[in-house]
Amino acid sequence: MSVASASSLTTIFNGVNWSFNYVILPICFILGNFGNCLNLLIFARPSSRSNSCFLYFLSASVINVIILNFGLVLRLLRGLWSIDPALTLLWFCRLRTYLIGASFLIYRLSILFACVDRMCASSRSAWIRMESRPKVAHRLIILIWIFCVIYLSPSLIYQTIVYGQCLAPPNTIYATYSTISTLIQGLFIPSSMILCGVITFLHLKTMQKRVEPQHHLTGQNERHVLGQYLAMLVVQVITDFLCNILYPAYLIYNLIYPAPTPTTLFILNLAFTTPYLNFGAAFYLYTLSSPKFRRKLVRVLKQIKWIRENSPDDRSHGHTATVASLRHQPVISALYA
Repeated sequence: MSVASASSLTTIFNGVNWSFNYVILPICFILGNFGNCLNLLIFARPSSRSNSCFLYFLSASVINVIILNFGLVLRLLRGLWSIDPALTLLWFCRLRTYLIGASFLIYRLSILFACVDRMCASSRSAWIRMESRPKVAHRLIILIWIFCVIYLSPSLIYQTIVYGQCLAPPNTIYATYSTISTLIQGLFIPSSMILCGVITFLHLKTMQKRVEPQHHLTGQNERHVLGQYLAMLVVQVITDFLCNILYPAYLIYNLIYPAPTPTTLFILNLAFTTPYLNFGAAFYLYTLSSPKFRRKLVRVLKQIKWIRENSPDDRSHGHTATVASLRHQPVISALYA
């Protein structure tokens, strides 16, 4: 590669990094927190908690808030002001790796089990459909959180600071374990999501063929609701795959060509940045893909407006206005007497 082309690539890479650090990630932080707070309000409603799929979305939304306000904040501090305690404090290096890694895995498993839940809900087998219940979802979500907390615990012991970076120690069993774990998360989990989505789609097509004429309207409504939930999952899975594919691709490339280059270092930096776009976009993806979710959003906003209008302050203002009007009422009557 010539010096001119290398300089041109460096300029492009610096421009992309600047755009992410100063424009895209701050916007993602603001809009992501706003959207995920609305997600929590919607999915935490009693009517939503009675749906097992929404319980998995609730788990994912809680994780989104944690990641945006911990992982993304640290990313912004590093990109904007070159502040990164994980590069100097070993305990913080390990804690950051553990919390972010566990949060990423909880999120992806929550979406995966939401796909499995929809696959079960659309099955012809009544026994399999029984697994799509809030009671089952509560238990699985608890198991997901416990599993991820335990599974990522080695990072609290073995993660270290190497070459000025918070990394797994090179040429160790833990480094191999970390690489394999990342590849499994980056390839196996998205593949399982896609497989469950395809099976759910086939179930819906089968359901369409077997609906009896007298139950046509009920069956059509059931397919319509399942189809909307499937649409929410499909856009979430596609976004998750696109935002997280860079790091597994980098690891595979690095195994074949271990020598670092400006291009591979740029891809590595981008691989640690793009996942935050997925965590900030969940609410907007749900809103665009599902009319049912939009109706729930409208009901939540109306309820918030009603609470604000019926708050104690508003009632006291209304009471004051009523008293004032009563005080002036005799004067007005006297003028017209």
